[in-house]
Amino acid sequence: MKKGLLRISSISLLLIMMLVALPTSVFAFNGQWNTGTTVTIDYKANPAPSWLQIFSDGVKTDGAATICYPFPQGLDKWKGNIYQLVEHKWVKIPTTTKWVPNTEGTYSACASAPAAGTYVLMGYYYNPTAPTQAPQTDLSAGWNTGVSVDIDPERTPPPEYLQLFFTGVKADKDTKICHAFPAGPFGWTAEIRQLKKGVWVKLPTTAGYVGTAKENVYTACATTTEAGTFGLFGFWSK
Repeated sequence: MKKGLLRISSISLLLIMMLVALPTSVFAFNGQWNTGTTVTIDYKANPAPSWLQIFSDGVKTDGAATICYPFPQGLDKWKGNIYQLVEHKWVKIPTTTKWVPNTEGTYSACASAPAAGTYVLMGYYYNPTAPTQAPQTDLSAGWNTGVSVDIDPERTPPPEYLQLFFTGVKADKDTKICHAFPAGPFGWTAEIRQLKKGVWVKLPTTAGYVGTAKENVYTACATTTEAGTFGLFGFWSK
């Protein structure tokens, strides 16, 4: 009983920390491209990656050009990139964020469009200090099975848009592994990944409430296909 209460208390404390770390809103388009023609994008025909937020209308250029769009969110832990639409896929092009024309102007994302085409500004939330800095409580009971292990994100970094949650776990083949994911109801998407030769490989992950009515816990789960080391990661998706 005490162990159960400790787990619930730990999760509650983590949830409070997640809420502090969460971005505050989804962004309306609140600027204009410096050049080109504004166009509407059909995202059903041209879907953006699920981990990216859309920050602008589309812009169509008649040739190579330097394109910029206001991006004040870049000052608040968002990373922006301009993407070109190529055969229904979004291709990232080198992007810089800076004050335009100077600190008296507007913080913007800019890129050199290589050719005529359609472009959009997209981005993702990235805060390396949260929510990875979890309270120093025993979270090994958070995994439903396996052996808890520490993960060093500097030695084996995940994709930059992902945040590491909690400790990792060593588990056997064909095993369903689960961990509480209290940030899920507040805009975060969970991904359980396996460490293979220094690279984190995504597993099909489900997330939702499990447990009794009194002890419902939002949880992320995946089934392993081989024995190894696994971690729970997430990205902010709304």
